[in-house]
Amino acid sequence: MPHLENKLFDENFLYSWNLNYQKLAALCKAGQPAAANLDDQLAQWVSIQRRIRHMLPTKLKSKLAALHFDFEEKNFSWATRYRQLAGFAQKNGHTCLPPDRRHEELRDWLVRQVVGRSFLSKDQYRKLDRLGVDWDMPISREHRWEQMYWKLKDFYLTFGHCRVPQKWAKDKPLAHWVTVQRRLHARNKLREDRKRKLNELHFVWSIREVYESQWEHYFQQLASFHNDQGHCSVPGKYEKLVSWIERQRLAKKDNALPADREKRLDAIGFIWSCEGIKKRLWDERYDQLRAFHRQHGHSFVPVNFRENKSLGTWVATQRGLEAQGRLGPVKKKMLDTLGFVWSRDTQRQVKSAYDTQWEFSFQKLQVYKGVHGSCQVSLKIDPALQRWTCWQRRLFYQGRLPPERIDRLNEIRFPWSVQEGYWMRMYDALLDFNRQFGHTRVPSQWKPDPRLAAWVYRVRLNQPELTQQKIELLNRIGFDWTLSQRNVVPWGEMYNRLVAFRQQRGHAHVPVRFQEDPKLGKWASKMRHERGKLAPERISLLDAVGFSWGSKPAPVYGACPPCKIIERYPPENIRHRL
Repeated sequence: MPHLENKLFDENFLYSWNLNYQKLAALCKAGQPAAANLDDQLAQWVSIQRRIRHMLPTKLKSKLAALHFDFEEKNFSWATRYRQLAGFAQKNGHTCLPPDRRHEELRDWLVRQVVGRSFLSKDQYRKLDRLGVDWDMPISREHRWEQMYWKLKDFYLTFGHCRVPQKWAKDKPLAHWVTVQRRLHARNKLREDRKRKLNELHFVWSIREVYESQWEHYFQQLASFHNDQGHCSVPGKYEKLVSWIERQRLAKKDNALPADREKRLDAIGFIWSCEGIKKRLWDERYDQLRAFHRQHGHSFVPVNFRENKSLGTWVATQRGLEAQGRLGPVKKKMLDTLGFVWSRDTQRQVKSAYDTQWEFSFQKLQVYKGVHGSCQVSLKIDPALQRWTCWQRRLFYQGRLPPERIDRLNEIRFPWSVQEGYWMRMYDALLDFNRQFGHTRVPSQWKPDPRLAAWVYRVRLNQPELTQQKIELLNRIGFDWTLSQRNVVPWGEMYNRLVAFRQQRGHAHVPVRFQEDPKLGKWASKMRHERGKLAPERISLLDAVGFSWGSKPAPVYGACPPCKIIERYPPENIRHRL
């Protein structure tokens, strides 16, 4: 009876159960699974799980079994009680425990095993049977009532109520016992002390009371909805309330709805038939379709029509009904007057509409590129066009974009990914660099556009991973694929080269394009350019050899011959000072 279990193990039960389970799992994970580490609430929950594991669904049993936690009570475990009973049987030759105080707890345990023998494991039953337990032993009614009461209390603590389902397969004796208590109460044959104990568990004496309470609960929900919305047409998202409403309609149709309930429902404008609502809704959608036809010149509404999604869904529904022969002739004729597209014409109409829409969006993309210089459409500038470009990429990677459309998009350098869009922007920047300087050797850390310099380096480094199309684009502008490793020369060594230049030529004005030592020319130019950033010690060293900070050659300094400079600043001293 799965529906009974669904009612018991509902969302509220599972939420509460999982909260306690997670607490216990956290303790086990932290290596503290001992019962002494449990708070009162968790300890009570664990104790209940020990007794009701046979009631739990398989999934919950598996979760408990996966925990490294011993669910057997240490002091009064089944094994402990069994050993006590085995000791008694060995000493006395039987298991008939005397009704004295000394054996009271063991006798109580044995009675529970006999009463609940259907829940014992095969091994447990076999062990007790070997001891000669009398499975038909006489059990007092008082004792049996107390046993069933404690089982009901466990049920109450587990599910929060005492509404044990009738003929419940998990515990048929308990379900039958609960029914008997209601029957005795109805006949005024239930003892007052037992009635009091059951009332402490909020025992439900009449199932009719439960049904009355549920009916009132949903009626109040419907009345509240009516007060807020002004009608009783409850949308489908209120699943439970909608199901209850349908049950009231069926009950009236079968003449099973009490007159007082029907009167209360009428008082809040309850809708007993949906036929009028359906007709009114159909007419509203038809008017919307007519307005769409006047605006667009056709009735081919897309299913995902953004301006009115419900209209798109309604149009698709009418096609489905017509294909199944379930659309009335009057409605079909009304739709035909608007040039409605039926299922047999849908494919041709869809292709024609999509072709027109694609061409329109493609033209928009061309205009966008002319204005912004890129096919990477910004969501802020044109959201509709940006969504269209994303859809083209998705179709491309799914292999569903026709080759002729791929070719047309390639002609305008459409980026097939966000990364490719960046790649094409850098390629266009490289084109501008090539037009300006006549080559593609972008200097490292080029200040006008450091990103372009880094991109060019990555392109050379990752040449094997580039597509053939990208390689052809780069070769078309004479791209230099040479990947040179920068050889960083220490400042002191470059200074020594400058001293040698001074000794040879009589001045320290090194040309930028010094063919004999190009690196020295670039280094001297860099020193002039970065004079404001140089350390004072380096400026002093350059001044000592008459370094020219301007564009004209510096005069020859006779007072400071090269030999004196070298003596004053030998290479080892330069390295030490720097």
